[in-house]
Amino acid sequence: MSELLDRLFIWLFLLLVSIFLVLISILLPVTIHESEELRVAMFGFPIPFAQQDLMRIYGNYAVDYPHKFTISFGMLENVSDIYFYKIPFFFSVLIVYIGLLIIRYLHNRFLL
Repeated sequence: MSELLDRLFIWLFLLLVSIFLVLISILLPVTIHESEELRVAMFGFPIPFAQQDLMRIYGNYAVDYPHKFTISFGMLENVSDIYFYKIPFFFSVLIVYIGLLIIRYLHNRFLL
C-alpha cells in the first residue's frame, strides 16, 4: 500500500512540475518575422497556447525583422489582453508530463 502511495505522489508531483514548466514557458521570447505577426503573437511551449496583440504595444517600434519579442504584462498603460487557449495548454502539459515520465522510467531502469 505504501508503494502505491509513493507512486501516486510521484505522478502528482510530476504533473505539478509539468504544469509549472508549461506555464513558465510563456516567458520565452518568440521570433516575429514581420510586423503583421505582432497582432497574433503566440507564446508557450511545446504547443503555443497564449496569444497577445503586441501591435498595440510595439506598433511604432522601429526594428529589423526577424526580431524576438516576449509577452507583455500589465506594467504599461497600453497592454493588451492575453488570451489562453485551454486545449493547446492541455496538450502541452500532457507532452511535458509524458516526457518527465519517460525520463523517470529511464532513470529507474538504467541508473538504479
